[in-house]
Amino acid sequence: MNPSPAAAQSPPVWPLGPWNPGIQSQIPRRLLPLATIFRTENVFTRIEEALERADLTALDLSELVRFRPQRLLLHELLIRVTANFSVPDGSRYEDLGINFRRMTGTILSRHLEPEMGAITAAYDAARGRLAAVIAAELAAPAAPAPVARKRSPIRKLFDLWRRDPEADAIAAPAAAFTSLTEEQAERWEARASAGLDRLEAAACRALARVATALRKRHGRPWGTPELIAAIALDLACNDYGSEEIGHLIEAHLIRAAAIEGYRLLPAQEHPFVMNTKGPSASGKSTLRPLQKQLARRIGVSWDEFALISPDIWRKQLLDYASLGADYRYGGALSGEELKIIDHKLDRYMAQKAEQGGISHLLIDRFRFDSFAHDSLQAGSNLLTRFGHIVHLFFMITSPQDIVERAWQRGLEVGRYKAVDDLLAHSVEAYSGMPQLFFTWAQREDMRVHYEFLDNGVRLGESPRTAAFGWNGRMFVLDVKAMIDVDRFCKVNINAGGPDALYPEGSRDPSAAGNTDFLVQCARRLAEIHFAEQDSGRIYLQIAAGVVVWTDPEALARAAADPQTRAGLLAVAPGALDFVADQPEQTKFVQRLLGDQQLHTLGAWGERGCDAKLAQMPIC
Repeated sequence: MNPSPAAAQSPPVWPLGPWNPGIQSQIPRRLLPLATIFRTENVFTRIEEALERADLTALDLSELVRFRPQRLLLHELLIRVTANFSVPDGSRYEDLGINFRRMTGTILSRHLEPEMGAITAAYDAARGRLAAVIAAELAAPAAPAPVARKRSPIRKLFDLWRRDPEADAIAAPAAAFTSLTEEQAERWEARASAGLDRLEAAACRALARVATALRKRHGRPWGTPELIAAIALDLACNDYGSEEIGHLIEAHLIRAAAIEGYRLLPAQEHPFVMNTKGPSASGKSTLRPLQKQLARRIGVSWDEFALISPDIWRKQLLDYASLGADYRYGGALSGEELKIIDHKLDRYMAQKAEQGGISHLLIDRFRFDSFAHDSLQAGSNLLTRFGHIVHLFFMITSPQDIVERAWQRGLEVGRYKAVDDLLAHSVEAYSGMPQLFFTWAQREDMRVHYEFLDNGVRLGESPRTAAFGWNGRMFVLDVKAMIDVDRFCKVNINAGGPDALYPEGSRDPSAAGNTDFLVQCARRLAEIHFAEQDSGRIYLQIAAGVVVWTDPEALARAAADPQTRAGLLAVAPGALDFVADQPEQTKFVQRLLGDQQLHTLGAWGERGCDAKLAQMPIC
């Protein structure tokens, strides 16, 4: 859902281009039937029925459609090829998606579609068993409730897609199911988490979700047993039915890999995880060639990585060309189904981890919950938690560059995004980035390397390293770029052009109000070292929040820049006047760490300043 719009403006009229990509953030109502979650070839549920159920329950429309077994088969195939197959990524940005779709298309047509009769029969049988469990649960007397678990609030992503205000009121059920109590819903929720078999757990989870939603919507127990059962059964079928199909096709996938010559990814005793985080269109995927170089340097085989980039699924879900003049909406029309599959992938990867089957992982995706302040308990919502050694890459790309990059991406691969969506996602990403960073940097149970990359460079050039480190030891090479993490949280998401992005029409040149993240780094990390970006010469060291050493000459040179000076004074007000008891020789990051600990991708130091993306040596 888009954040609440700011005060209305009269933006300039732009020709078709970055600031006018030809699409709106809200999908026009006339296009809703073309969304993949509403197409009749994909789902059993009519769009009118889904809209009616959304009014009754306030659940998301994407939860209220029942996918056909053929579509659930595609979901499970996308998940398993992503998680289990080595997919060549080539030298071009688009090669990974092309190769992935070629592989999945071959497996689907040659090895799975011939089994569709058996798959449909298994789905129908599972639906019948779920219906029986749900009916029995609704008929059972209420039992004493266990202590309720705290639940996250329901996100309402589709308010636009509900009925028109002028539409007739929806008739309420003839009789309220008054025996359905809040305690009964809590009991179903507890049973779903109590280690039941998967079928019973799915049924109870669906019943709890529907009963709770109806109660919240209407303020009391509400709905007939028939209504509750019908909605819960569809939810459970999308959940358990999909899992059943996934289990059913696993043997076929192994056989397909052998026949087609595809390589299956080996399980790793100590999985290596690379995770790239940043706003949409910030340049995450363009890091892949550099990440491949890093893998080679540290002795990890690149073709043993699962390349997790859910955006490559979109064109498997929807043929953009079929949209005609509305092709720019292809990304939006497949977006909700992509989120569903992405969450299924998380569940599947968790199951693989429990069985010791995780491979090395490269993760490149924008997920709202990745940056949410209330979903970061030990990083539990990220696949990163499965890593033995973790590398996190945080992209720092200006909102203006994001808008322009998104347009260029649309021209190249056909995936467009509305400007206000881009800016809203950017604000959310930068707002949540600090907490996400600290969640991982302060872990003591695994080795975590992180790097902040300034992507404000010309197309084809490697990004510049702004900061990097291992766990509680950070090296800051560009104070201004780190200040941008706070600054980029404050853009006007309704800006009609680059001049309207910041208050008063321009980026605030003062860093004074944008140093919170940098200050927190100095306070929450054990050590923070400030060094020159172009040489790696260290000019300031802070330990436990206290200045312990300076290089006066290099410090004075750094402080000559007003923004850097403001950042340094915010972090350590007395740094410029600090005098060491025993002056030491000049220090360099490279010498302090040594080659074995320098795992950065970006350009910095004497070797990296002007490096090109394809040729850049890893500093």
